[in-house]
Amino acid sequence: MKSRVIAAIFVLTALGAGTASAAWHGAKANSENSNSAATKISKWSVNLTILESTNSTSGACTGGDGLADYCPTGDCTCYTYTGKASGSAGTGTVTFYETFDIGGGIGGSNSGCAPAYGDIEINGSKDTESIAFEGADCGSEFTANLLIGGCQIAVSDVYGLGALAECAGTYSTDFKTKFAIKGAGGK
Repeated sequence: MKSRVIAAIFVLTALGAGTASAAWHGAKANSENSNSAATKISKWSVNLTILESTNSTSGACTGGDGLADYCPTGDCTCYTYTGKASGSAGTGTVTFYETFDIGGGIGGSNSGCAPAYGDIEINGSKDTESIAFEGADCGSEFTANLLIGGCQIAVSDVYGLGALAECAGTYSTDFKTKFAIKGAGGK
């Protein structure tokens, strides 16, 4: 278990090193960084109940808004999850497109992690959201498979200034699982 956590941290660190801005480190928190009295920082929380499709396709995912259409190593598989969403977006349907970058994976034969890029499309009663996911997909013979990373709103009717969150959950083709998005956004 410890090696799986270390592997996940390694993958997430490596993913963040490429395009992240050094200005984010040491910056004030959003609540302290707001320059406008009109900016409203609100909690952003969405819970997904998803089931992985038994079908997958070779290459990067092309569904949704194209946020998962990214495969840096050229060796990827597209997985799709569908289900229900609830929370800040209201209640509604969700489709999660995940590009699993097999070529960037680390680990042994029993457990490992690989970079994952996602496009989470929510059609909720309060908001329609396109969410970019960047993180790791970790699997093991010993525990439930795990998606963990960061989520950012790309399109939203409510969070016009964007939103950022931690997001994580398990997945299965055999039964519905939970995936949680928890953070804050600007309205």
